Amino acid sequence: MANQISNISPKILVIITLISIVFNNYFRPIDAEETGKALIESTCKKTQYPEECISALESNPGSFTANLTGLTRIAVEKSASKLVETLHIVETLVLNATNYLTWGFLVNCRDTYNISVPQIQRGLQAFDQLKFDKSYKSVEAVNNAVIGCDRQGWTLPILTQVNRALFRLTKDTMMILHLLF
Repeated sequence: MANQISNISPKILVIITLISIVFNNYFRPIDAEETGKALIESTCKKTQYPEECISALESNPGSFTANLTGLTRIAVEKSASKLVETLHIVETLVLNATNYLTWGFLVNCRDTYNISVPQIQRGLQAFDQLKFDKSYKSVEAVNNAVIGCDRQGWTLPILTQVNRALFRLTKDTMMILHLLF
């Protein structure tokens, strides 16, 4: 047996080694081992709004050392923060509304967003318990709240802008969460 192994040409051993390396690198799940900017970019390429996804995740320094699960948690946190930020803007618009119809529309949006805050907080808790499907549903509820607010038909430029940002972030977060299923 030892004589058979020693009879193998060194060239064949090199070729077998190279094939093995290429094969292993090609079929290895990259996301499982990637971290940093490479993981952010490869993950965000799978979303609907990759540039905005990259920008949101890179704004958190923890993203650069996170694995896919950690990066996803950061995306859910970003969605929760953006929801609260949007809620504050809507509350300001409610206080400054100049007519009853606009005020009523804004109150409806505000109330919908108010309901979404505890939902996404429960989604973060579910995420920490590795219940990614429940976390997904909480982010989806926020996304649906944005759609509901927009469907009322009012066109206030500032509201349109913040709703678009929240919609896109939650949509991308849902796509990233789906990678964990």
